[in-house]
Amino acid sequence: MFFVFLVVLLAVGGWYALEAFKIKHGYPTSDALGNGIEPGDDARAAALEAENAALRGQLEAVHDRLETLERIVTDKPSQLEKEIDALKTLSDHRENAPEVD
Repeated sequence: MFFVFLVVLLAVGGWYALEAFKIKHGYPTSDALGNGIEPGDDARAAALEAENAALRGQLEAVHDRLETLERIVTDKPSQLEKEIDALKTLSDHRENAPEVD
């Protein structure tokens, strides 16, 4: 019985400490349904959504670069050499192509 009382006491104390932390540092206090959100938070939420979208885009770009690096590291050397030679050939063809005005 004492153990149950202790667990409930710790849970309530933890919740209280979290709410106090939120208030002290300026975070809005709300329940899981979003009740209690202060007016003016719509602009802040929109700014955070825009920032999240930008960060997701950057993360996707980094992910694509990481996939390329992983492929370079794990491919067989002969396959990598073929791809590099193909790119060099393509570059040479572009440099030697006549200019169209």
